[in-house]
Amino acid sequence: MKNEFLIRMDVPEDCVRVSDSAGIYYRLFHEPVTGLLKNEIDCMQFHVPEEKTIEYHEHTFGSETFFVSQGRFFCYCMGRGFTMGPGDVFHIQPWMGHSFTPIEPESRLNIMFMGIDQQAAITKPWQHIVKNFPGVYEEPAFNEAFHTAYGYNTKRRTVPTAPEEPAELVTQLRRSGMGLREHNFDGIKMQLKVALYETGGVKEVWEYFMKPGFFCDWDNFLPEYRVFYVTEGKVRCKVKTSATETLDFIAEKENIVFIPPYNPFRFEVVEEARMYDMDCSARLQDLCEEIEALRSRNSPKVADRESTYAVFKAYGFNCTDVGYDK
Repeated sequence: MKNEFLIRMDVPEDCVRVSDSAGIYYRLFHEPVTGLLKNEIDCMQFHVPEEKTIEYHEHTFGSETFFVSQGRFFCYCMGRGFTMGPGDVFHIQPWMGHSFTPIEPESRLNIMFMGIDQQAAITKPWQHIVKNFPGVYEEPAFNEAFHTAYGYNTKRRTVPTAPEEPAELVTQLRRSGMGLREHNFDGIKMQLKVALYETGGVKEVWEYFMKPGFFCDWDNFLPEYRVFYVTEGKVRCKVKTSATETLDFIAEKENIVFIPPYNPFRFEVVEEARMYDMDCSARLQDLCEEIEALRSRNSPKVADRESTYAVFKAYGFNCTDVGYDK
């Protein structure tokens, strides 16, 4: 029986849509879920280097976060050239020109869209036109009109020719093992990959490096979608499906854990793990700063559990238990 909370990214049966044509193995993991958080996540795997590319373009609204899980890409962002490899994250906001050229066989790019309904507004209409009306899509006038429909606009650009530049000059690139900010607590290292100011205040994206024994519990009913992407190790997940039943499963490398609203859940690290929190609606960066400042001052606000959780809630972090069983 299919586990509705687990997407094994390499298992076609777990995907919403799968295709392998024109040199690209494509998988759609889930479609947009709300008008506010259109977190459509897919994967493009390019079989032959440089044969297929994502051309240089920009968007008038919405953002994209790119995760390289295999291979390497040469990319441009706002005219600067750079390479991306496994573990690198790249975040695009509106009006930022960007492109990707695979430079190793089977290079794999996972894409998280926010505010861009890729499937409904672009892919499905494009497939309909190409299949049923040969030649229409290639007409310049139609192509321009198509790309301005549905409130979505892809501005295609002339490809830059800038050579590769130092990664620190590309502000939207977050190298593997590095974040905008880093915080360390018992059993977990946290790196901020995408900040609230880059998503219009909607969410943050974090990467967690977790030790066996670390756990976090949301034993409550929240109107939030949560999406976690495990890239290394093993995490045990327990989701309450009713008042008397709990679904217990292991998420491991290249697995997505997708928790819809009003589903109490818990995760426990059973093997040292790396995991992205792709849908953090809490002001977690602000919270980490607050906790660290309070601890440095020996504040009574973090001297006991009740006070600590009150601080958590003040920043929208609504877990019911968190800790590290060494």
